[in-house]
Amino acid sequence: MVRPPTRPPPSARATKAPAPVTVAHGYHHGGLREALLDATEQILLEGGIEAFSLRACARRAGVSHAAPAHHFGGERGLLTAFAAVGFERMTERMAAYREQAGDDPAARLIAVGQAYIDFALAHRAHFQLMHRHDRLDELEDSLQEASGRAFAMLTDTLAQAMRQARLPAESVPQRTVLAWAAVHGFATLALEGLLGPLPGPGPGLGGPSQQPLSALGAAMLAVLRPALAGDAPAPKKTPARRQPARR
Repeated sequence: MVRPPTRPPPSARATKAPAPVTVAHGYHHGGLREALLDATEQILLEGGIEAFSLRACARRAGVSHAAPAHHFGGERGLLTAFAAVGFERMTERMAAYREQAGDDPAARLIAVGQAYIDFALAHRAHFQLMHRHDRLDELEDSLQEASGRAFAMLTDTLAQAMRQARLPAESVPQRTVLAWAAVHGFATLALEGLLGPLPGPGPGLGGPSQQPLSALGAAMLAVLRPALAGDAPAPKKTPARRQPARR
């Protein structure tokens, strides 16, 4: 998920681009990419990563079996591109929730955490793949950049909330881990079906709405807020009006 970039020196990264391909069925370059990414999502939702193969993806997208490998360089390349899209969508949701939260830094931090949870509930296939290090090319530029932006969204928002609460800057790493562990752990438990029913297709899944789990996540974040951003400021007390003395 949100994770700090681990970009190596340029000399350590592969620079060879995948070979171009002429695609049947009238797909242009962008159309083929979207069709293959959509097919990847469908397969992952229905059967998980174990059901995924380039041949199955090509069959689902209605293209030749060689098209995915030519376009993405192989199975790892296609899954990496799909994961990068997931990070981009997560960051967009975080930014939207943060903007809607107003100007209070602590409220904006909680909104970013809520966005993380809601993204996982709404995009299970993306979320579960985004952390499969064994299936992704973590040195690929688009994945590095997309995951780095998501991580920066968390750390920047947390730092702003901590400054407002006058919390020590040296505790940023620990609070970052706490925030990430809380929302990621909650999302993982939810997607495993351990916190209640989920919407969408798939074995063991299927519920009328994601709202109950989203609301449960919001309640957890409210409990966590003091540990991340300090206590909310106490409301100002209105001084009691002095009653005139009776004569």
